Amino acid sequence: MQAKRNVVWPFLIVFVALLIVPPGIAGAGSMTLKVSHQFAAGDVRDQMARVFGDMVTEKTNGEIKFRYYPAQSLYKSKEQWDALRKGALDMSVFPLDYASGKVPQLSITLMPCAVTSVAQGMTWRNKPIGKKVDALLEDNGVKNLVWAWFDGGLGSKVRQIVLPPDVKGTKLRAAGKKFEFMLSEAGASITSMPSSETYHALSTGVLDTMLTSSASFVSYRLYEVLSYINAPRDYSIWYMAENLIMSNTTWKRLTPEQQKVFEEVAEWMNANWVVPNFKTLVDKLIDEYSKAGVDIHYMSKAEFDQWLEFAQKTAWPEYAKTVEGGQEYLDLALDAMK
Repeated sequence: MQAKRNVVWPFLIVFVALLIVPPGIAGAGSMTLKVSHQFAAGDVRDQMARVFGDMVTEKTNGEIKFRYYPAQSLYKSKEQWDALRKGALDMSVFPLDYASGKVPQLSITLMPCAVTSVAQGMTWRNKPIGKKVDALLEDNGVKNLVWAWFDGGLGSKVRQIVLPPDVKGTKLRAAGKKFEFMLSEAGASITSMPSSETYHALSTGVLDTMLTSSASFVSYRLYEVLSYINAPRDYSIWYMAENLIMSNTTWKRLTPEQQKVFEEVAEWMNANWVVPNFKTLVDKLIDEYSKAGVDIHYMSKAEFDQWLEFAQKTAWPEYAKTVEGGQEYLDLALDAMK
């Protein structure tokens, strides 16, 4: 009887030890991470996630694999934020402003006329404003990996939108809290929705005018339902950060060696992949909208300056006044433009 007890005890000790090992250690090693986003398969944002994943898988010798869920096939667009924070979702390509209802400071990542090009936006990652946003995400349980800035335009079924007064009376999707405020001040009737729902809304008359990224104007085939577009070839009032982000819960499950791989791949993507792959998006937009017979306008410097003046009177002071720390975020964003 005594011998049987001596055999059982070592197994009990091992079993109890496994139960008390911290989750970060227990989860280390091989794993498959879930990557969810709202964009169509093949969209450049979907490509960005897959290129990142392929590189990590290769550099970890297959320890870390990825399963992709494009087009809201796992979570709806705005549900991804809470899923990341809770650790139910591992990674997402996520428009940061979509979380501004819960973290109002994130509206700085879609502030009218505060970023002037994809390349200029990408400098945020090494400037105080980018570090401030990184820390804000960390405080909310999310790790920022790859910055991804998109230019955007104004599309409409009813008229060409050139200057702020042109939106008066339109049913408009503004894509961002501060754009919504600015354009409501200009007389538009605002309807909020993710870009993935805009085709149906335009088709059914819920919307007749909208702002979104060059990539979304093409990947959602909005040229089939729009008559006019103000294309961001030379100037744009709309730049949005749609970053590759990760749950801190998942990050802590990685070994230090795996974390180093993620950081190295993220740095390579930031430095080498984003700008070359995003700068051609407006060319694709112009090509598709030209073939579809959509009336295209290209914003001029004088027109941009009128939008800038309007933003300085509306969206900028409203953000500084109503968001905790808003003036500091705004000042840092404007410093990054210099």
